[in-house]
Amino acid sequence: MENPSEDGPGYWLLPKDLSDLHDEVIEYSVLVQTGAARKQEEKQHFPLTHSALSSMHLRAILIHRAVRTLCEFGWTPVAPILLRTLLDIIASCRALTVDGRNSEYMGFKYLGTSLIQFLIGPAMTPAQQQQNREQLENLLSALTPEDRSRAEQYIAGFTKPPAYWYNPEQASPAKILSTASPELQHAYRALSGSTHGGFIGSALFDDTPEAAQVNPREHPRRTQAAIVMSSRLLLDITYIRDVIEAIGSTDYYRHILNDLFLPLQASVGRE
Repeated sequence: MENPSEDGPGYWLLPKDLSDLHDEVIEYSVLVQTGAARKQEEKQHFPLTHSALSSMHLRAILIHRAVRTLCEFGWTPVAPILLRTLLDIIASCRALTVDGRNSEYMGFKYLGTSLIQFLIGPAMTPAQQQQNREQLENLLSALTPEDRSRAEQYIAGFTKPPAYWYNPEQASPAKILSTASPELQHAYRALSGSTHGGFIGSALFDDTPEAAQVNPREHPRRTQAAIVMSSRLLLDITYIRDVIEAIGSTDYYRHILNDLFLPLQASVGRE
């Protein structure tokens, strides 16, 4: 990778193997996203689980694309903040889907908690409050009578926003991911230091942390790590949705995992 300009900000294109992995994960994500939407449109039914997963998935795709942009423009050290957010999205996906009998109620909480918060907020105008009430009613109308009763109790007892939308059913991202693979647990611990401004975390994705420069520059080793990690996290989020919504594209997942991701992961591990 070369910097085409010595005078202005650099632009360092990804090598082909990283670019292929990054883009194939997006292709798989879009396939699952559009397949899930088409499936619900055919049924003319949109469960709250589907709507919540769609929102989480869309955000994850945008973050994955943003990680590439940061790396190619010389800002790789900032990427861990977005990578940590992808881990938070995985935690949210797990909180939503860990118990299928509870997923519609949890979908309501994911989609409705902010509406409830704004509804009781002092800065809301009567018109805004009415709009929030209507949106909440639309969510409530999608629930079974039992789940609607639980949701109405949640609204009635709401006094302040929870630390995480899935409280108290799930405690925290760290607790949720404690049952995930050791790889995800390690990533969560490592990236937390970057997100919270820790000394080691600030240098985690910097090829030359001793240089202490504030200008964009090439980080070929850490860029590879960032793209590989971002790809794996979005791949996992997409796979969760593929399985939960029965899209039937898991062969594509295995192709990306085995043929594109694992060879590059092995290369990162040798750094």
